[in-house]
Amino acid sequence: MKRFDWVADWRSTRTGAYSLAVAAACAAAFPQQALAAQVQTYVIFEIAASSDQNAVADKMRSTSLANCLQLVVGQHARDVFVHIACDESGQDSKFLEKAFFDLSRIEGIARTTIIALKQGTN
Repeated sequence: MKRFDWVADWRSTRTGAYSLAVAAACAAAFPQQALAAQVQTYVIFEIAASSDQNAVADKMRSTSLANCLQLVVGQHARDVFVHIACDESGQDSKFLEKAFFDLSRIEGIARTTIIALKQGTN
């Protein structure tokens, strides 16, 4: 029984390390994408096995997100990595939240994971 617990712990550690590595790579590669934005995030969108990954990524690129910009950073296996930057200039603005939900509702998205969230300055 202990052997299986060790395997499960190893897999969760490997997944966490993978997410951290992707977040670090994205932050280093694309810091200039949202200089005027006050809120930035990197999100992994997992594509359902029954969906076409390229079609879902194209739909994400063409989705309008009001006061936010999105950049499809890359694709790997069944995952699409997206950088979202929003100008949250008002007290009650929830542009990032709305953008996240709009993208996660695209047909073919199985699961979403926010891997980094940064509040910027003007």
